[in-house]
Amino acid sequence: MFRTDAPAPGATPSPLAAATLRLVEDGVTPAGLVERFGRTGATLDGEQAGLLLAELARLGLVRVARNNGDGRVHVLTSLGHQIRDSGFGDGAGIADQLAELERLRTDLLSTIAHELRTPLTAVRTCVGVLRDPETSPTDAELETLLATIERNADRMQRVVGDILEIARFRTGEVVLQLRRFDALELTRGAIASVAPLAGQRHQEITLRPPAIAIRVFGDHRRLEQALVNLLSNAVKYGPAGGRIVVRVGAADDLVTWSVRDDGPGISPEDQVHLFERFFVGPNDREGGPRGVGLGLPTALAIAQAHGGRIDVESAPGEGSLFTLVVPREGPHDVD
Repeated sequence: MFRTDAPAPGATPSPLAAATLRLVEDGVTPAGLVERFGRTGATLDGEQAGLLLAELARLGLVRVARNNGDGRVHVLTSLGHQIRDSGFGDGAGIADQLAELERLRTDLLSTIAHELRTPLTAVRTCVGVLRDPETSPTDAELETLLATIERNADRMQRVVGDILEIARFRTGEVVLQLRRFDALELTRGAIASVAPLAGQRHQEITLRPPAIAIRVFGDHRRLEQALVNLLSNAVKYGPAGGRIVVRVGAADDLVTWSVRDDGPGISPEDQVHLFERFFVGPNDREGGPRGVGLGLPTALAIAQAHGGRIDVESAPGEGSLFTLVVPREGPHDVD
């Protein structure tokens, strides 16, 4: 099972941790950090190195993906690329990092342009037909053109909205609107939002309610948005005529919403990247319905703002299970 940790939104590392981030590499150990700091003339012991790695992981700047039991920790940056540096003062290593950051920036702009160009083309085409004096669309054709414009305008608004929403969460600008509500009521609302799309694909959504009512203290709108994003993915990647099962539960001080689909499943390699902005999975790349790559990062940002996480259980050919987990009484830093 792949689990996401919950860094504090808007938090920044200490100066020493920030310097450490430049020395982190795939498979680094606390002892390895000590040795690499030594090359710079700085002093660091093993305990300090371990604490610095823990701080960076807590802030979401590195992510522990696995530990093979040999003391070596596998870490990835939150941007999804591995920070490698053959020596702190090695200009070539720093140049490689800058080149990688530039590649990521270019890919980001390219992805945004692609996601906006397609609906813009559809809108312009429809407007062109409506303005053409030589065409006289019927009432049914006019309704189709207007529906196409509206659908693609909504798509562009969602892309821009998701980008801005993630940016706000990352900078700590989001203020949660906390109140107490029923977890099952939220679930039914989220299912109703995706039901039309599921109906088009002849998919059945089954809700497994809790035995007793579960009250949650959180931001209702945003938690519903997170669940809608998980459900939308299940509808998108599940087969036509397939089944999606949604469960609501609670254990100790945690509330969970789980979404299981019978789609193609996700490889362990892709699971590591699922929550990176604009990550496009193989099912998108291989001719299926193309996604924007913002739904899961947005859902995770919402979960983390509540002090929660999203767990993933999946394997190729076995479908996927995504579980949204949040504290029943809301973020721990809220009285």
